[in-house]
Amino acid sequence: MESSHTLREKVADALREDIVRGDLPSGTRLQEIEISIKYKTSRTPVREAFRLLESEGFLLIKPRRGAIVAPITEKDVREFYEMKAILEGYAARCATPKLTNSDIERMAELNRVLKDCYEKSDVAGMVPAHNEFHQIFVQASGNEQLSNLIEGLVRRFQRYRIALSHTNAIAQSIESHELILEAFRARDAEKAAYLVSQNSEQGSAALMSKLKFAA
Repeated sequence: MESSHTLREKVADALREDIVRGDLPSGTRLQEIEISIKYKTSRTPVREAFRLLESEGFLLIKPRRGAIVAPITEKDVREFYEMKAILEGYAARCATPKLTNSDIERMAELNRVLKDCYEKSDVAGMVPAHNEFHQIFVQASGNEQLSNLIEGLVRRFQRYRIALSHTNAIAQSIESHELILEAFRARDAEKAAYLVSQNSEQGSAALMSKLKFAA
């Protein structure tokens, strides 16, 4: 028999994926009893899963209203991309002298995959390719605490990348990635840091526009 903790993780993982994919849009109300029936478990691990997802920013738990999928606000978008620009820019600067030729070629391959998926409107393929492109230079920075911080930040706001995958921002990002690769190949740390930060700023502006925020 599975422990309550294991069941909590399974339910949380499933709901997280549904939110990230957009199957559970912002404002959706989640009922403990309905989720417990869907995943064939008791209400206790569902309640625990809700609390976990609330701590990660995916859900809001309101008295007498239950769990609601957290909305994407202008403040959230702005602050996420501001942090991402600073942290990933610093990671790119640190990574530039440490990236191997294999790392750079893998990133180039991922950008080709991203372009191919974009041309086919394959959102499911775009997101992991985009994520791995960034993960490679973040991990190459050699700063484990920085890597963990960025990973947690991106995971919490992963649905932003899903939303961006439905805009022309991906085409712009593909072009930015090519320039970033050129900077890495030239071992130009300052240029790489600038371009990575600029890439985040472009993402912020595109998502603000998509969500009808004033950029």
